[in-house]
Amino acid sequence: MKTMKKEEMEEKANINWKVEYSNNNRIDEILENIENINTKLDGMNELFLKKIQSTSFEKEIADKLHKEIQEYRNDLHFQLIKPLIFDLINMKESMKRGLGNFKEKTDEEKLKLLQSYIEEIEMILDNNNIEIYDTKNEENLDFDGKKQKIIKKIDTSDKQLHGKIYNILSSGYMYKGKVIFPEKVEVYIHQKDEENDKMKGE
Repeated sequence: MKTMKKEEMEEKANINWKVEYSNNNRIDEILENIENINTKLDGMNELFLKKIQSTSFEKEIADKLHKEIQEYRNDLHFQLIKPLIFDLINMKESMKRGLGNFKEKTDEEKLKLLQSYIEEIEMILDNNNIEIYDTKNEENLDFDGKKQKIIKKIDTSDKQLHGKIYNILSSGYMYKGKVIFPEKVEVYIHQKDEENDKMKGE
C-alpha cells in the first residue's frame, strides 16, 4: 500500500510538473506574441508618424506653390492691363488740365477739347486691339443681328420697311474680329408681323 501511495505521489508530481511546464510554455508563447505585436505596432506607429510628417511637408510645399502661382497670376494680369491703365491715367491728367480754365474757353474751343478727348479714347482702344466699326446709316439697310442690337422698335404700316434700320445710335466695337459691343440701333417693325410673331410665341 505504501508503495502505491509513493507511485501515485510521483505520478501526481510528474503531472503537476508537466502542467506547470505546459503553462510556462504558454505564458512564454503569449509573451513572445505580445512582444511581436508591440514590435509591429511600433513599426506602424513610426510609419504613421513619417506619413504625417510627409503629408505636412507636402501640404506646406503645395501651399507655397499655390501662393507663388497666385502672385504670378496677379502680376501677369497687371502686366497685361498696364498699358491701358497708363493710358487712362494720362487721359485723366489731360482732362484735369483741360477743365482748369474750361469756363474761359469759347464754345468752339470747348468742342475741340471734347473732340480731342474722344480721339484720345479711340487711340487707347486702338492700342489695345479694339476696333471701332460704324455702319453707314443708309436707306433700306437691313438689321444685322451679329453686329447690332435693337434698342427701340419703330412701328410702321409699310411691310417693306419691316426689319430695316431706322437709326443707328452708337458705334460698334470688336476685339480681334469678335464683337464685344454691338451697334445700338432703332429698327422698323411692321405692326401685323409683330402681332403674328407674338401669336406664334404664345
